[in-house]
Amino acid sequence: MMTLENKVALVTGGTSGIGKATAIAMGAAGAKVVFSGRRETEGEETAALIRETGAECLFVRSDVSREADVQALVEKTIATYGKLDCAFNNAGVESPSKPLHEQPVEEFDKLMAINVRGLFLCMKYEIQQMLNQGSGVIVNNSSMGGLIGFPGVSRANASKYSTYILNIG
Repeated sequence: MMTLENKVALVTGGTSGIGKATAIAMGAAGAKVVFSGRRETEGEETAALIRETGAECLFVRSDVSREADVQALVEKTIATYGKLDCAFNNAGVESPSKPLHEQPVEEFDKLMAINVRGLFLCMKYEIQQMLNQGSGVIVNNSSMGGLIGFPGVSRANASKYSTYILNIG
């Protein structure tokens, strides 16, 4: 079984779905877990589930499309636990399925702000910290839509081609 004893893990989009499951699993594997999301109630529910595994955790309400939120998230992680060993960048949104010519620009802007800009901001601040401490691992979650594309969701397809692992140190 994988162990994350003495590790500090950061999970974005940790209030539901894959992010929630990952945050709980990292806690069960021994990590101190910092996770983020935009919804306070779901954050409190996830925190309770992580604590049931015996792990320490911290929920930070944040929106990855806002630079100040992402910077504060990483700073709060360091202030609380002193380091950042691994990050799972999972926060993302989907778009309603409809032909491209019927898709509002506002929906495009929101999707790109979270799925693309948000990923860039997370990596920017995570990498800075990991370089300062000399080590760290970042995993970015993506979608099959970024590889093969699906009809009616061209915006989401374009925004989700970003799966890779970065290992520092």
